[in-house]
Amino acid sequence: MSLRPRRALLGLVAATAALAALPATALAAGETLTVTPASTQAGAGTNVTATLTFASGDTPQTVVTSLAPGMLGNLNANPACLVAAQLTPTCQIGTVAIGTNAPAPPANSVPGTMYLVPPQGTDAAGVDVVTPLSPTPQYVGVSLNPNVPGALNLTTTFPQPTARITSFTANFTTLNGQEFTRLPSSCGAAVSSFTATYYGGTAPGSATGAFTPTGCSSLPYAPTISATLTKDAKDSGAGVVVAITQAANESANKSIVLTLPKGFSPNLTADAGCLNATGCQVGTATATSPLIPSAALASGKVTLTASGLSPSISISFPAPFAITLTGVINLTNGSVTYASMPDVPLTSLNLTITGPNGQKAFTTDCTPANIGGTFTAQSGATHSVTQPITFVDCPAKPTTSGSTGGLAKGHPKLTLKVVHGKGAPNLSTVAIGLPGGLSFSRSAISSHKTCTTLKDKKKKCTTTTLIKGLGIKGGTAKSVAIKGGKLVVTLKKAAGTVTFTVSGPLLSETKGLQTKVAKHKTKTLKFGVKVTDAKGTATTLAPLTLKAH
Repeated sequence: MSLRPRRALLGLVAATAALAALPATALAAGETLTVTPASTQAGAGTNVTATLTFASGDTPQTVVTSLAPGMLGNLNANPACLVAAQLTPTCQIGTVAIGTNAPAPPANSVPGTMYLVPPQGTDAAGVDVVTPLSPTPQYVGVSLNPNVPGALNLTTTFPQPTARITSFTANFTTLNGQEFTRLPSSCGAAVSSFTATYYGGTAPGSATGAFTPTGCSSLPYAPTISATLTKDAKDSGAGVVVAITQAANESANKSIVLTLPKGFSPNLTADAGCLNATGCQVGTATATSPLIPSAALASGKVTLTASGLSPSISISFPAPFAITLTGVINLTNGSVTYASMPDVPLTSLNLTITGPNGQKAFTTDCTPANIGGTFTAQSGATHSVTQPITFVDCPAKPTTSGSTGGLAKGHPKLTLKVVHGKGAPNLSTVAIGLPGGLSFSRSAISSHKTCTTLKDKKKKCTTTTLIKGLGIKGGTAKSVAIKGGKLVVTLKKAAGTVTFTVSGPLLSETKGLQTKVAKHKTKTLKFGVKVTDAKGTATTLAPLTLKAH
C-alpha cells in the first residue's frame, strides 16, 4: 500500500545520511520539497521524483517525510523483496542523488540506488540506499502515518556527520518491471511534507510540496456488494457475511453507506454490553489490495462500540498495516456509514459478523430482502447497488397448490392444498381469499347450542358449528369464520399438510363469472392465501393462479 512511497523517501533520507562525512561549506537556502510525477493521471502508476533541500549551514539528523494521502507503493510487484534482502535489479525501486557542499563534481552529487527490503522492528517495509560512500547499505524504515489515513511516513536518523548534506533527490521508478508508485485517486492537491532536526544549532524546520492529479473522470468505479445471512437453528439470531468487491484499476472509496433490511435487526440483549467506549469484538474482516500482499490484511477484526447514544461498528487491521474504518450505525433507517475511507485501493473487503461472547449480534425474521450499498469514490464518482441477500438455514415458506371445477355450470368447487415450509413450524391458521365473481356465504355456517343439566343442577353447554360445503383433510377445524370476505380456518392441532375442499353452499358464484368461464373469456383465477404457523408467524403467500374450469 502506502508503504512503498515511504520506503522510497526513507531511502532518500538514508542516502543523505551516508553523505554526512563530506566537508562542510557555506550557508544554503532553507528547507524545500518538490514532488514531480512523470504522469499526473489519478490512480495510475508512474515514475515520481522527490527533491528535499535542507536548512543552510547544517546537516539533518532526523527527517520524517509524510507523503500525500493515496501516494502509495506497489509492494505486490515483488513480495519476495519483503521476505529476504535482495539488492538485485528485481528489488530495485529507483535511484538517488545526494547533494553535498563538496567544492567540485562529481563529489557534490553522489549517485545511489534504492532497493525494497524486509522491514525492521515495527516498520511495514524497508528501503536500503546503496551509494559509493559506504560499503554498508543505509536502511530506511517505512510506516503508516498515524494521523493521516492512507498516507505514509518515511523516517530516518542520520549518523553523526563531519560535513554537510544540502539536498536529497529520489527518483522512484519500477519494481520488477512494474511502476512502483501509485498516485492518489483524488484530483485535489496532493500535498507531501517533511520535517527535519539538525545536528548543529539550527531549529527544526519543515517544507511542503504539492502537485495536482488529473483525469479523475476517466477512472472506472463500479463496486459490487453481496450478503449471506445464516440463521441459528434454535432462535432468531443470525450471522452475516458482507462482501464488497472492486476491480484493481478503480478509484478507491471515499465513503460507503450500507443499508440493511428491516427484517435484519440488532440483537439488543446480546449487544447491550458492547455499547460503550471499549466495546466488544463481534466478527472478523479480511481485505485484498492490488498494492499489498494478501497476508497483510487477512486478520482484521470487527468491533461494536458506542459513544453516548451513537453506536458504531469498526473494522481494524493489525500493525504494521494498521488501518481502522469506523462505521456509524443509524438505527432509524438501518444504515451503517463509513464516511472517512483512506485513499487505498481494495479489490475486496469481507466482513464476517457473528456476535459478542458466543451470542449473535443480529436477529432475522428470514423474510426475503436486499442489502444496499451507496458508494462515493475518491475521484468524486458515485455508485449505488442493491443485491438480494442469500439466506442459509432459514425455514422455507409454505407452499400452495389447487384446482377449480364446476365454474362453467354454476356449481363452483375449489380444492386447495397448503404445505408448511421445510424447517418451519406446522400450520395453525389458513385464510383463503377469493377472486371477483366468487364469494363465501355466511348462511352456510350455522351454530347449534346444546345444554345438559348435571347432577349438581349446573348446566353444561356446548356449541356445534356446521359448515355446509367445507371439507378438511389432514386436520380438524377448531373454528371457521368469514372475515373481510376471507374464509379463516383455525385448526385444533397444527398440521404439516392440510387440504381444503370448498363448494356450495359455502362457495357461491356470480352468473357473470359462470358465463365468462363457459365462453372461455376467463381462463385463470387468482386466489390469496395467508398462513399462520404454530409459533405465530404469519406469511402472506404470492397469489395462487389456477385454471378456471
